[in-house]
Amino acid sequence: MSVSLSSNRECATLRSFLMSALSYRDWDVWINSTYYDGRTYDGYFELTIVGTLMVPQTLEYLAESYEVRQRQFTRVARANPDIVRQTMHTEEGNLCLRVYDRLDTNADLAGLLRSLNSFLEAVGLATDSPLSSQKIRFISFHEGKLLVANRRSVGRGMAFELEERGTASQKLAEDLDYYLDHTDSNLVVGRRHYMTGMQLLGIEDAVTGLLDAAYMQFYQGCEALCRDPRGSLEPSKQHIAALQLPDSRDLQIIAHQVWRVRHKYFGHGDVAYNLEANLGQASAAAVARQVLVARYLCRRLIDAQAPSGAHLVREMNLAFGQACAAFMGSVQQLEEDFRVQFDGRTSKIYHANGQEIEEYTLA
Repeated sequence: MSVSLSSNRECATLRSFLMSALSYRDWDVWINSTYYDGRTYDGYFELTIVGTLMVPQTLEYLAESYEVRQRQFTRVARANPDIVRQTMHTEEGNLCLRVYDRLDTNADLAGLLRSLNSFLEAVGLATDSPLSSQKIRFISFHEGKLLVANRRSVGRGMAFELEERGTASQKLAEDLDYYLDHTDSNLVVGRRHYMTGMQLLGIEDAVTGLLDAAYMQFYQGCEALCRDPRGSLEPSKQHIAALQLPDSRDLQIIAHQVWRVRHKYFGHGDVAYNLEANLGQASAAAVARQVLVARYLCRRLIDAQAPSGAHLVREMNLAFGQACAAFMGSVQQLEEDFRVQFDGRTSKIYHANGQEIEEYTLA
C-alpha cells in the first residue's frame, strides 16, 4: 500500500496471519495520529470480505439476522433491504462484516489484527463459508476513520527474455503436435496439472491458499509424469533417470526436494512444519518459493520427450517485500536461495538402468 504521509497520518507495516499452509502476510497499517492519543473510541470495524463462493449470501444472512457487538452476535430483524445492503457493504460497495466495538489506541495493532482475523475465521467455520479479509478499518462514530489495514500480496514476476522467445519460436514450429497429442494419458494429465498451477499463480493474491494449491498442482503433475502408480519418490527418480536427460542428476535431486517439501509442508497434516512455515516473513518466503521448484520440475518433465529437444521454463519469481531469484534448475540454488528445512536430506541418485549409483546430501 502506497500512502502519502502528512502531519496527522502514520503508516506502518505489521504482520498477521490467515488460514493456509502459507498464510503469513505483512499488513500495511495507516492510523490517524490526531486521535491516536491513548483514548478509547466507540465505533465499528469494517472487515472487507472477498466475495467468493457463497460469501454474499452468508453476509446477507448475517446482516438480516444479527448485529455483531464486541465479537458477540445479537439477534435483530432487519426487514428493510436497503438497511441490509448498507450493513453488508462498505461506502465503496465492497462486501464487509461490520463489528461494533471500541478501539483502544494503546492496543497492540498486530495483536488486534490477529484477533479480528481469528474472529472472522471462527465466523466462517460456524457458517461453513470461506470468509477472508483483505482490508480492516475502524470508523469512529464521531471522529471518522481512525485505522486502515491492508493485507499485502505476494508479488509475482515473469520474464520473457530474448533467448526464451527464440526457444518458444522453435517449440511452436517443432513441438505443437506433441502438445496436441492426447494418446499418452500420463502426459495429458501432467500438462493439465501444470497449466492449472500456472493459472493459480497468475491469480492476484487475494485469497489465502492459492500458493498451496499451485504447489499441489505442480506436484501432482510431476507424479503423473513420473508414471509411478503410487506416486512414490524413488520409483519416480528412477523414471527420471531412464529418460537419460543431460541434467538427470540435478532433476533427481530436485525431485527429492519437491517430494519432501510436499510431505512436510503441503501434505499429511504435519502441524509442526505448517507452524514453522508461518513463523515470520523469512520462513514463509522460503516455503512459498518451493512452488517455483515444483513448477520447474513439472515443466522439465513435460518437455522431456519434446521433438525439438528444447525445454522452456520462463523465469518467474515471487516477492515477499523483496526480490527473489528465479529457479533455473541448479542444485546450488536448492542449497542457497531455495533452501528450506525438511528431514531426510540425502537423495539417492540412479543410473538409467535403475541402479543406485550415488547419494547426495543437500546442505
